[in-house]
Amino acid sequence: MTSRERVSKALRHQQPDRVPIYEAFWEATSNSWHEEGLPEDVSPDDYFETEIRLIGIDNSFGFAPEEVERTADCVVVRDEWGVLKRDWLDHRSTPELLGFPVASKAEWDEVKDRLRPDPARVDWEGVRRECARWREQGKFICLAAIPGYEATWRKIGPEALLTAIAEDPAWVIDMYERDAEMIVGMAQLHLDRGIEFDGAWLWDDLAYKNGPLFSPRAYREQLLPSHRRVVDFCHAQDWPVILHSCGNITSLVPDLLAAGFDCLQSLEVKAGVDLGFLVREYGRHVCFMGGVDVRALFAEDEAEMVREVTTKLDIGMASPGGYIFHSDHSIPPQVTFERYTRVVELVRRHGVCA
Repeated sequence: MTSRERVSKALRHQQPDRVPIYEAFWEATSNSWHEEGLPEDVSPDDYFETEIRLIGIDNSFGFAPEEVERTADCVVVRDEWGVLKRDWLDHRSTPELLGFPVASKAEWDEVKDRLRPDPARVDWEGVRRECARWREQGKFICLAAIPGYEATWRKIGPEALLTAIAEDPAWVIDMYERDAEMIVGMAQLHLDRGIEFDGAWLWDDLAYKNGPLFSPRAYREQLLPSHRRVVDFCHAQDWPVILHSCGNITSLVPDLLAAGFDCLQSLEVKAGVDLGFLVREYGRHVCFMGGVDVRALFAEDEAEMVREVTTKLDIGMASPGGYIFHSDHSIPPQVTFERYTRVVELVRRHGVCA
């Protein structure tokens, strides 16, 4: 099977020839691996032949990014969302958030018209070139976007958004709906120009280690309708939709299924997510991607890695909803190139479907 066929079967609750593999790699990891044996001009995705590729759409405010300050190790930038942040030069961890573009509802009213679909936001030649290369390689190509909570905290800041969820839900809904409208509009621009996708990938971090960042009721009343709007558009194109969320999303899963998501990723073990529980409770209805404790991948004893990988493969392969192999977030530089090579070899051997 090609990657496109393999991933499509997993997402549609059908049995592929083996468990598909996808992964996210830190920039610092890639830099380290080039010193450990990864060919200099080859990305980890290409070297390990991971099976999903993403074309991101720009649903930011569209500000011109600018560098504000630089030191030997860090850089302070204001990005296209208008977020001021300090980051490591090699992006070895999450950035420090320093400021946001919107401080009040009045300021939101002044800038929200920037959120309009615009073909000038897209490098069409680059998109066509990448899609043609990936299509030739047989990859599963997703349209990718940042909706909902994730997009909205980038406008007003996480603390202000959580306060507004409790105190001013109408404003929150307005911001969520504007994002959904923007994503659907930008997606339609791609379709109008003949860009073909196999699925959609949405990044929306809804939880932390102890559970959701807001109540399931707040999700249902405020965010679910805009999630559903994007999902319904994608389903109308016959695209299965993958939702990435960090943290422990377990109590939100019934509502995420009501929103129509076809696959949940990354299922953080570090936050208490139990892949076995999810498969038992919801495996008939949804595909799972992830749930592999990345800490075991860089454990000193390789046997710990082998146990984690094979155990999670067994659990995932038993799910009638399908399973795609992925760490429970992403691969940090503590995982050596040699060790990750061993992981992929193990998945390809142990993950063969009967």
